[in-house]
Amino acid sequence: MSEAHRKSRVRGFQKERELVRKLWEEGFACIRAPASGAKVRRSIQPDIIAARNNVIFVMEVKTRRKGKAIYIEKDKIDKLVEWARRAGTNAVPLVALYVNREYSWRFVPVTSLKQTEGGYYKVTLEDMSRFYDINTLKSMSDKSKKLENYL
Repeated sequence: MSEAHRKSRVRGFQKERELVRKLWEEGFACIRAPASGAKVRRSIQPDIIAARNNVIFVMEVKTRRKGKAIYIEKDKIDKLVEWARRAGTNAVPLVALYVNREYSWRFVPVTSLKQTEGGYYKVTLEDMSRFYDINTLKSMSDKSKKLENYL
């Protein structure tokens, strides 16, 4: 692995940890599943799982330093959707996107992704402003029943 590729992966891991902290501060229970890219190709595992008020957000995380389009492998989205399906009806599969300093974190429902002719999914910078932010995720989870309602 080249030094540049290694540094890019380390920055990505740092951003994943940053997102987990930010979600925790906003009232989500969350965990980072650090197995992505760790020779577990057959594993079906999201990068981050965040839950709030009985809603589970299952996330594939993508970061970029520059404002270019983001491409996501079809296989990663398929695995994300399968994990969410197994988790149940309250699981929402999302792609969490961060482009260095241009936008805060944005969350794309997998149903909003556009597939390319080559089989990848693509998100452009122009698309990013219309996707969810953390407050939208909080609002979505506020519509669900809280645990106290069952006690």
